[in-house]
Amino acid sequence: MDRIVIRFFERPDSDEPEEIIRWFCRVFGLSNPEEKDPIEEQILLEFARAAKKSDGLSSSELDIDTNLARSTIIYHLNRFIEVGLIVKKGRKYYLRGSEMQKAIEEIEYDIEREMRRMLDTAKEFDRLMSTAEKKKGRQMAYRSKKGD
Repeated sequence: MDRIVIRFFERPDSDEPEEIIRWFCRVFGLSNPEEKDPIEEQILLEFARAAKKSDGLSSSELDIDTNLARSTIIYHLNRFIEVGLIVKKGRKYYLRGSEMQKAIEEIEYDIEREMRRMLDTAKEFDRLMSTAEKKKGRQMAYRSKKGD
């Protein structure tokens, strides 16, 4: 996972799994709210169902209502991999966790780890900047003394 994009959409009031799947796809930037029946929603729903059975799916095993080419299906699966919801193991794809909650927790862990890494780097940067400023100040003081 190279990047994580999370968009804000109001959570649906519905208790329908399809509406919640639609929300997840929109939040992760996988589908467009204007699309009538996005393929991404069908794909994520299939993986959520497979995860409940601890199953993975190959691109040809996806039971989606479309006549898309296999290459197009793989393109969409790769988008799910990019956002961290789906992982590939061998020839099969899996929801990242045994259920949606676990998948989201894994993504949350990734975000927290990257934020800690960025914070550590920022602290190091601030330390280096402070050291460089002190060194520059000493050099200027030395030059002004020398110029007296």
